[in-house]
Amino acid sequence: MAQPTLSCPVAGWRSLADWQRDRDGVLHAEQPAIDAALADGGVEGRCDACGHRGRFALVDAAALREGLPCPRCRCNARQRAAARLLLSTLAGPAAARVYLTEQASPLFIALRRRVGRLVGSEFARGPLRRLRLSAWLWRQRVPAWVRHQDITALRMRPASLDAVVSLDVLEHVPDYAAGLRGFVRVLRPGGVLVLTVPFYECDDAHRQIARLGPDGGLLHDGPAEYHGDPLGGGVPCFHHFGWSLLGALREAGFADACMVRVADVGAALPRGQWVVLARR
Repeated sequence: MAQPTLSCPVAGWRSLADWQRDRDGVLHAEQPAIDAALADGGVEGRCDACGHRGRFALVDAAALREGLPCPRCRCNARQRAAARLLLSTLAGPAAARVYLTEQASPLFIALRRRVGRLVGSEFARGPLRRLRLSAWLWRQRVPAWVRHQDITALRMRPASLDAVVSLDVLEHVPDYAAGLRGFVRVLRPGGVLVLTVPFYECDDAHRQIARLGPDGGLLHDGPAEYHGDPLGGGVPCFHHFGWSLLGALREAGFADACMVRVADVGAALPRGQWVVLARR
């Protein structure tokens, strides 16, 4: 199985060809745990975001990525997989400087207890939206104001962070390459990016499905696609990412990048979750 040079606690791949070589064996190995979780309506395990141990309920097979919420912190499978990769990659989470591209979210609240110097933000340009998102944080007993950040123009010092975590954001950014360059700029040499997108594991190439027109309006290549935002409504999707995303990361300035499939029944992750791990 292909192994990255990154310090990576689970298997990673750098190309579609590498994944195709291993795919059948990996999926076959995961299937018994998936079948058991579906039959039982859930799985017993621990949450790598907050440390809770308990039963993680599963509604159906479609919920294997966005479902299986932690009973304590409410982080779903995708968020918990990213947290697992982040915390196992950092040398010392308690002292690490980490930026999370979400703030009014269960993951931000959970990681505040695990990462010593965590900063979060939302793409929330209007004061009323920031107030509404901040009110959600206050209801969770987090006395903080939501910060606005645009990942294509981060207001942070260069080389100031040990890690950046960005989950299902990049596909909503028209100029995603500018966002990747922004992550490179704020990470210290050796720092890591933990990233998720809806990943098209059978596709090598990236496909742009929407763009901004000259007047700022949305132009769609085919049917319009919007993704749910629990606190802000639907958000337009601009990109479908395949394996070429790894090349885009290296072109942006990352020294190395791989796709990691995070699966562990003991962590209530019966099906592997695709997470990008890139090192500055």
